[in-house]
Amino acid sequence: MKKYSIFKYQIFLIITSISFCFYLLGPNYISPLNSEWLFSGDLSTYQLGWQFFKLDEWRFPLGINPNYGIYLNSSVVFSDSLPLVAIFFKIFKNFLPSEFQYFSIWILVCVYLQLYFSFKIIYKITNDLLYSAISSLFFGIATIFIHRSGIHLSLFGQWIILSFFYVELLDKNKFYYKSLIILLSTTIHFYFTIILLIIFFIEKVIDYFRNKKLIKSILIQTSIILFSSLFLMYIIGYFSLNLDDGLGWGYGYYNFNLNSFFNPVGQTNISEVIWSNFLAKREFQNGQIEGFSYLGVSGFIFLIIFLFNMFNKRNNIIYSNIKIFTICVIFLILSTSNNIYFDQTSIINIPLNKFFYAIANIIRASGRLIWPIYYLIFIVGIIFIYQNFQKKISLLIILILLLVQIVDISKGLNQYKLGKQYDQKNNQIFVKDKIWKGLSSNYEQIRLLEPQNQSKIYYLLSKTLFEEKFLKTDIVYLARANRQKIIDMKYKIVNLLDIGDLDLFHKTVFISDNINAVRHVFHIYQNKLNYYFRDDLWIITKKKINYNEVDNSNNLNDVYTHNFENNNSVNFNNFKIAGIGWDRKNLSDGLILEGYKSSLFLKIYGKNCSEESLLKIKINQYYSQNPYPINLKVFINKQFIKQILIDKKENDLLFKFNCLNGKKNSFYFHVENPISLFDKKNSLNRVKRSIILKNLSIIN
Repeated sequence: MKKYSIFKYQIFLIITSISFCFYLLGPNYISPLNSEWLFSGDLSTYQLGWQFFKLDEWRFPLGINPNYGIYLNSSVVFSDSLPLVAIFFKIFKNFLPSEFQYFSIWILVCVYLQLYFSFKIIYKITNDLLYSAISSLFFGIATIFIHRSGIHLSLFGQWIILSFFYVELLDKNKFYYKSLIILLSTTIHFYFTIILLIIFFIEKVIDYFRNKKLIKSILIQTSIILFSSLFLMYIIGYFSLNLDDGLGWGYGYYNFNLNSFFNPVGQTNISEVIWSNFLAKREFQNGQIEGFSYLGVSGFIFLIIFLFNMFNKRNNIIYSNIKIFTICVIFLILSTSNNIYFDQTSIINIPLNKFFYAIANIIRASGRLIWPIYYLIFIVGIIFIYQNFQKKISLLIILILLLVQIVDISKGLNQYKLGKQYDQKNNQIFVKDKIWKGLSSNYEQIRLLEPQNQSKIYYLLSKTLFEEKFLKTDIVYLARANRQKIIDMKYKIVNLLDIGDLDLFHKTVFISDNINAVRHVFHIYQNKLNYYFRDDLWIITKKKINYNEVDNSNNLNDVYTHNFENNNSVNFNNFKIAGIGWDRKNLSDGLILEGYKSSLFLKIYGKNCSEESLLKIKINQYYSQNPYPINLKVFINKQFIKQILIDKKENDLLFKFNCLNGKKNSFYFHVENPISLFDKKNSLNRVKRSIILKNLSIIN
């Protein structure tokens, strides 16, 4: 009879899961054959990573995905494409429709497992089916759970934390199951692995202090988990990048605000979401939305119970009080980081040594580490009520609390109704011109003229990348990428352009939003290439896209014009004059030369412009202290002018040149020895810089 009752509640969980999944996705997005809801924001890279991975041959490590990123050492790990699921479905790639996506299936599985493991935890302790089934609904509607469904689908798998807590309640084989769960977490998202490993280490350290004879067993278990996790991570493709490329930026920025349990402000890729009908919005600082963890009104009650139970040492629920206390303290410290805020008020800001900061950035979005505490608050509160009240009364209390919670957070839940969180019709801007249609039928690759990870161009073209069938692209958004190769490729392209290499454009479309960089290409290749300006983007091809399409190369002849009468100078405070090879992020001090080669184009007028013009350029060193003089070569109108060693902070360069009056003059600067902050051991930034061009003038 009991088995039959459990079966009934399993049916209840399945029906509830399907219903709630339908609520989240709606009738359109629930289909695995509809990927329209994955076009924008972080969602787009999940599906694009899968699409390029599916079309590629099998490789080893199994998850590497070189065609989505080309030279970026990409894998499905770094596109957050759920490595386990991607590898599984790739086995059946010959049988899957081209438009297939597995994320709606993943959402259904996550909803079910979220309910299932929360049900199992509560039932294991209470042995009450009805109470456990009702209580599991708190976890199905948990704000931190639903919040991730609109932003990070891989992080929707929070059931894996609950499964780890459930295993702690088992009578035997705990280590075996915990090992499997930690290994499984590496195939879903590394943040889950970090969370589970920290909990595991806390458990073992406390076990050691309680019984030091366990040291051998603890060391063996720890070694098994670490080495097996690293081995599986290698097979999946985590180590396609260097260790330092796995270090990001943001620890202390994407953290937990001390108001987060009480702050109902969340977000989707579309808009801000206010979760509470009762509590007002509170402000936060920086990227602290990553620490979103609104408890809800009933959650506040559970928090009070949680604290009461822990400090009064009432009941050991899942863990002993000392383990729960240690888990909470450590995760609270890590999630708040060294930069502690309440609302927008800084309470403590502890500077970190750059090496400690680099290590801390493994968990740069540290606000996510609040999740174990959030779930423990609900588990302890729900079980405490059952253990301290009569059965019928506890059932009534939990029903009332569930109703209060639903009423409170219904305002937020409504923003996730029938796929509302994915509806980008009025928010996302994509390219629309007909020129993009069918582009992949003639070109195998679509690339950036100036390589970078997560460019603005990516968001404009993400839908096109979905719909077209390019074999390779570097127009990507990856969680991590090979920083050195991005920079190397950027400078390699400049070198290939410099020698007029046409093979660079073989079966490849290059895209740019920088007209000055495109002018540089046009200056070298002229009409050997085709140039189209559509949707505020430049398209460069070797072969005409369509004979009916209008080439816009005439626009590239128009360059910045300056009249040098009265010895006035050109100040480099805009990019109208810049060609390729300049840092485009900062104009306050002038043009910063990035890399080894750069160009300027300027149409010059004035009596000072002649065959014997005297050019004066004011140059500053970019770094206040360079380890060696900067070796600079200057070319004007394709003629070598001068080689200079720049060893002072400020420099005025004078030299003669043949000025083309009323025509375009080209200025090329070649630096043999630029350096980066990485070279100086000050940062992971590999961008090489050398000089700042302050102004240019022609002297009588």
